[in-house]
Amino acid sequence: MLSELIEEFRDKIDINDFFSYINFELVKEELLSTKSNIVFLLGKPGSGKSYMLSLLKHKYPEKYILQKEPFLTKEEFLNLHNDLKDKVILIDEAQLLSIEMIEFLRLLSDSGNQVVLSMHKKEGEKIASLPQFASRYTQKIFMKPLSFDEFEKYVMSKFIKNNRYDLIDKKRLKKIYKLTKGNFRLSKKFIFTALTLLDYSLRNSLKYNKIDDCILEMSAIELGLVK
Repeated sequence: MLSELIEEFRDKIDINDFFSYINFELVKEELLSTKSNIVFLLGKPGSGKSYMLSLLKHKYPEKYILQKEPFLTKEEFLNLHNDLKDKVILIDEAQLLSIEMIEFLRLLSDSGNQVVLSMHKKEGEKIASLPQFASRYTQKIFMKPLSFDEFEKYVMSKFIKNNRYDLIDKKRLKKIYKLTKGNFRLSKKFIFTALTLLDYSLRNSLKYNKIDDCILEMSAIELGLVK
Protein backbone atom coordinates (compact mmCIF):
# COMPACT_ATOMS: atom_id res chain seq x y z
CA MET A 1 0.00 0.00 0.00
CA LEU A 2 2.79 2.40 0.90
CA SER A 3 5.66 0.62 -0.84
CA GLU A 4 6.55 3.47 -3.23
CA LEU A 5 6.55 6.06 -0.46
CA ILE A 6 8.56 3.77 1.83
CA GLU A 7 11.16 3.31 -0.94
CA GLU A 8 11.64 7.09 -1.06
CA PHE A 9 13.20 6.94 2.41
CA ARG A 10 15.33 3.82 2.03
CA ASP A 11 18.90 4.33 3.30
CA LYS A 12 20.81 4.53 0.01
CA ILE A 13 22.79 7.05 -1.98
CA ASP A 14 20.77 7.99 -5.02
CA ILE A 15 22.14 10.88 -7.08
CA ASN A 16 18.79 11.22 -8.83
CA ASP A 17 17.18 11.95 -5.45
CA PHE A 18 19.02 15.26 -5.06
CA PHE A 19 17.98 17.49 -2.19
CA SER A 20 19.49 20.95 -1.87
CA TYR A 21 19.77 22.73 1.46
CA ILE A 22 21.77 25.75 2.58
CA ASN A 23 24.75 24.06 4.27
CA PHE A 24 24.99 21.44 1.53
CA GLU A 25 25.26 24.13 -1.15
CA LEU A 26 27.80 26.10 0.89
CA VAL A 27 29.94 23.00 1.40
CA LYS A 28 29.70 22.10 -2.30
CA GLU A 29 30.86 25.57 -3.32
CA GLU A 30 33.74 25.44 -0.82
CA LEU A 31 34.87 22.08 -2.19
CA LEU A 32 34.69 23.32 -5.77
CA SER A 33 36.58 26.54 -5.09
CA THR A 34 39.13 25.63 -2.40
CA LYS A 35 42.82 25.89 -3.30
CA SER A 36 43.97 23.79 -0.35
CA ASN A 37 46.03 20.73 -1.22
CA ILE A 38 44.39 18.80 1.62
CA VAL A 39 40.75 19.26 2.60
CA PHE A 40 39.07 17.63 5.61
CA LEU A 41 35.33 17.17 5.05
CA LEU A 42 34.05 16.58 8.56
CA GLY A 43 30.69 15.72 10.06
CA LYS A 44 28.75 13.21 12.08
CA PRO A 45 27.79 9.85 10.53
CA GLY A 46 24.75 10.41 8.33
CA SER A 47 25.34 14.12 7.79
CA GLY A 48 25.63 13.75 4.01
CA LYS A 49 29.40 13.48 3.42
CA SER A 50 29.20 10.34 1.26
CA TYR A 51 26.37 11.82 -0.77
CA MET A 52 28.41 14.99 -1.34
CA LEU A 53 31.39 13.05 -2.69
CA SER A 54 29.18 10.90 -4.92
CA LEU A 55 27.48 14.00 -6.29
CA LEU A 56 30.79 15.68 -7.15
CA LYS A 57 32.03 12.54 -8.90
CA HIS A 58 28.74 12.25 -10.80
CA LYS A 59 28.69 15.90 -11.93
CA TYR A 60 32.40 16.20 -12.73
CA PRO A 61 33.67 12.70 -13.62
CA GLU A 62 36.79 13.97 -15.39
CA LYS A 63 37.89 16.05 -12.41
CA TYR A 64 37.40 13.67 -9.49
CA ILE A 65 38.54 10.23 -8.41
CA LEU A 66 36.29 8.69 -5.74
CA GLN A 67 37.56 5.99 -3.39
CA LYS A 68 34.60 4.64 -1.40
CA GLU A 69 36.24 1.66 0.33
CA PRO A 70 39.31 1.53 2.61
CA PHE A 71 42.53 0.32 1.00
CA LEU A 72 45.45 -1.37 2.74
CA THR A 73 48.43 -0.50 0.54
CA LYS A 74 49.43 2.24 -1.87
CA GLU A 75 49.79 -0.43 -4.57
CA GLU A 76 46.14 -1.36 -4.12
CA PHE A 77 45.11 2.28 -4.51
CA LEU A 78 47.30 2.86 -7.57
CA ASN A 79 46.00 -0.29 -9.23
CA LEU A 80 42.47 1.05 -8.85
CA HIS A 81 43.39 4.56 -9.99
CA ASN A 82 46.25 4.47 -12.47
CA ASP A 83 45.70 7.96 -13.91
CA LEU A 84 46.07 10.59 -11.19
CA LYS A 85 47.21 13.50 -13.36
CA ASP A 86 45.29 16.70 -12.59
CA LYS A 87 42.71 14.76 -10.56
CA VAL A 88 41.13 15.64 -7.22
CA ILE A 89 41.13 12.55 -5.00
CA LEU A 90 38.00 12.05 -2.88
CA ILE A 91 38.40 9.58 -0.01
CA ASP A 92 35.21 8.48 1.74
CA GLU A 93 35.30 7.11 5.32
CA ALA A 94 38.95 8.16 5.57
CA GLN A 95 38.95 7.51 9.32
CA LEU A 96 39.10 3.79 8.47
CA LEU A 97 42.51 4.15 6.80
CA SER A 98 45.77 3.45 8.59
CA ILE A 99 48.08 6.35 9.40
CA GLU A 100 50.45 4.96 6.75
CA MET A 101 47.78 5.29 4.06
CA ILE A 102 46.82 8.76 5.28
CA GLU A 103 50.50 9.68 4.96
CA PHE A 104 50.56 8.21 1.43
CA LEU A 105 47.66 10.50 0.49
CA ARG A 106 49.47 13.45 2.02
CA LEU A 107 52.46 12.69 -0.22
CA LEU A 108 50.13 12.63 -3.22
CA SER A 109 48.91 16.09 -2.23
CA ASP A 110 52.53 17.26 -2.10
CA SER A 111 52.94 15.93 -5.65
CA GLY A 112 50.13 18.09 -6.99
CA ASN A 113 46.89 16.19 -6.36
CA GLN A 114 44.26 17.85 -4.23
CA VAL A 115 43.02 15.32 -1.64
CA VAL A 116 39.65 15.50 0.15
CA LEU A 117 39.48 13.33 3.26
CA SER A 118 35.89 12.72 4.34
CA MET A 119 35.64 11.46 7.92
CA HIS A 120 33.92 11.71 11.25
CA LYS A 121 34.49 15.01 13.01
CA LYS A 122 36.34 13.71 16.06
CA GLU A 123 38.84 11.56 14.13
CA GLY A 124 39.26 14.26 11.49
CA GLU A 125 40.12 16.95 14.01
CA LYS A 126 42.72 14.64 15.52
CA ILE A 127 44.38 13.80 12.20
CA ALA A 128 44.27 17.43 11.01
CA SER A 129 46.24 18.43 14.13
CA LEU A 130 49.15 16.08 13.34
CA PRO A 131 52.36 18.00 12.51
CA GLN A 132 52.52 16.83 8.88
CA PHE A 133 49.08 18.32 8.27
CA ALA A 134 49.16 21.31 10.60
CA SER A 135 52.25 22.62 8.81
CA ARG A 136 50.57 22.52 5.39
CA TYR A 137 47.86 24.48 3.65
CA THR A 138 44.83 22.50 4.76
CA GLN A 139 41.16 23.36 5.10
CA LYS A 140 38.43 21.94 7.30
CA ILE A 141 34.86 22.01 5.96
CA PHE A 142 31.95 20.94 8.15
CA MET A 143 28.68 19.23 7.18
CA LYS A 144 25.96 20.54 9.48
CA PRO A 145 22.53 19.10 10.34
CA LEU A 146 19.36 20.10 8.53
CA SER A 147 17.32 22.95 9.96
CA PHE A 148 13.75 22.02 10.80
CA ASP A 149 12.43 23.94 7.78
CA GLU A 150 14.80 22.00 5.50
CA PHE A 151 13.85 18.71 7.12
CA GLU A 152 10.13 19.47 6.76
CA LYS A 153 10.58 20.52 3.12
CA TYR A 154 12.43 17.31 2.28
CA VAL A 155 9.98 14.95 4.00
CA MET A 156 6.81 16.63 2.80
CA SER A 157 8.08 16.75 -0.79
CA LYS A 158 8.11 12.94 -0.75
CA PHE A 159 4.67 12.63 0.85
CA ILE A 160 3.16 15.16 -1.58
CA LYS A 161 4.83 13.46 -4.56
CA ASN A 162 3.06 10.23 -3.56
CA ASN A 163 -0.20 12.03 -2.73
CA ARG A 164 -0.06 10.89 0.90
CA TYR A 165 0.46 14.21 2.72
CA ASP A 166 -2.44 13.24 4.99
CA LEU A 167 -0.30 10.60 6.75
CA ILE A 168 1.81 12.98 8.83
CA ASP A 169 1.47 16.41 10.41
CA LYS A 170 3.81 19.16 11.57
CA LYS A 171 3.54 18.17 15.23
CA ARG A 172 4.94 14.70 14.48
CA LEU A 173 7.55 16.11 12.13
CA LYS A 174 8.83 18.28 14.99
CA LYS A 175 9.05 15.23 17.25
CA ILE A 176 11.00 13.29 14.63
CA TYR A 177 13.35 16.24 14.09
CA LYS A 178 14.00 16.51 17.81
CA LEU A 179 14.81 12.80 18.08
CA THR A 180 17.10 12.75 15.03
CA LYS A 181 18.65 16.19 15.67
CA GLY A 182 18.43 17.00 11.98
CA ASN A 183 20.74 14.16 10.93
CA PHE A 184 19.89 13.48 7.29
CA ARG A 185 20.44 9.70 7.25
CA LEU A 186 18.83 9.11 10.64
CA SER A 187 15.83 11.20 9.63
CA LYS A 188 15.35 9.04 6.53
CA LYS A 189 15.70 5.86 8.60
CA PHE A 190 13.12 7.14 11.07
CA ILE A 191 10.54 7.95 8.40
CA PHE A 192 11.28 4.63 6.66
CA THR A 193 10.67 2.73 9.91
CA ALA A 194 7.50 4.67 10.75
CA LEU A 195 6.05 4.11 7.28
CA THR A 196 6.91 0.41 7.39
CA LEU A 197 5.02 0.07 10.67
CA LEU A 198 2.10 2.08 9.30
CA ASP A 199 2.02 -0.01 6.14
CA TYR A 200 1.79 -3.19 8.23
CA SER A 201 -1.12 -1.69 10.16
CA LEU A 202 -2.98 -0.68 7.01
CA ARG A 203 -2.45 -4.06 5.34
CA ASN A 204 -3.73 -5.89 8.39
CA SER A 205 -6.61 -3.55 9.23
CA LEU A 206 -5.12 -2.51 12.57
CA LYS A 207 -5.96 0.73 14.32
CA TYR A 208 -3.17 2.92 12.96
CA ASN A 209 -4.07 4.87 9.80
CA LYS A 210 -1.48 7.67 9.98
CA ILE A 211 1.85 8.39 11.68
CA ASP A 212 0.79 9.19 15.25
CA ASP A 213 2.59 9.29 18.59
CA CYS A 214 2.43 5.51 19.01
CA ILE A 215 4.04 4.93 15.62
CA LEU A 216 6.72 7.48 16.54
CA GLU A 217 7.44 5.78 19.85
CA MET A 218 7.70 2.33 18.26
CA SER A 219 10.02 3.71 15.55
CA ALA A 220 12.22 5.43 18.13
CA ILE A 221 12.51 2.20 20.11
CA GLU A 222 13.31 0.22 16.95
CA LEU A 223 16.14 2.65 16.11
CA GLY A 224 17.46 2.74 19.67
CA LEU A 225 16.69 6.43 20.14
CA VAL A 226 14.68 5.81 23.30
CA LYS A 227 14.58 2.95 25.78
